[in-house]
Amino acid sequence: MREFARGARMLVSLSLLASGGCASLQAFTGSHDSSAETWSRTLATAKADANVSEFAAADSVLATFAAAYPGTPEALETAYWRAVFAMDPSNPDLSLTTAMASLDGYLSDPRARQHVVEAKSLRRVAGQLAGLTRVAVGALAEAKDATATASNAKAQASNAKSDAANARAEAAKSAPDSDSDAEIKRLKSELAKANAELERIRRRLAQPTPGKPPL
Repeated sequence: MREFARGARMLVSLSLLASGGCASLQAFTGSHDSSAETWSRTLATAKADANVSEFAAADSVLATFAAAYPGTPEALETAYWRAVFAMDPSNPDLSLTTAMASLDGYLSDPRARQHVVEAKSLRRVAGQLAGLTRVAVGALAEAKDATATASNAKAQASNAKSDAANARAEAAKSAPDSDSDAEIKRLKSELAKANAELERIRRRLAQPTPGKPPL
């Protein structure tokens, strides 16, 4: 994606250089009327604004000219330049959608145009960048889903571990009670045996000794 961004910047730079060359807009239109003269100043102002990253001001200047001179060849050229500025990587309001729409309108116009070759190149670059952006957005969404799934799984595992620990704690609590019950039963049994033995001894002592008269 960085390669396409560099390509876009290069095309933008070439477009700006081409506009300042010997093929001036007045030569292109073949006229020196007020719209051409105003356009020359308008384009210079828009370029100066864009050169200092005032892209909103540059777009406003071009839009104002197009509204003031509708249907003129110069007004058509504003669509090209607005697209150039809209897809400049340094534009904080960069919009490939806006740039592509503007270039599509420019290229579909049947009138003579000054920047057909550049506009076609920029349109292809914008289309590829838009496609890569969609892929990147999809990949980011999938990564977020995967992260959320992993977090949920981790939370479930933590809860299961906590439940197991609680179960072990409960078992540990109940274990002493079971041992106590067993110990009590054992003591009762031994006590019963001792009582039985004492009873047996008592009975034996109570019997008279043979050959000895009872007292």
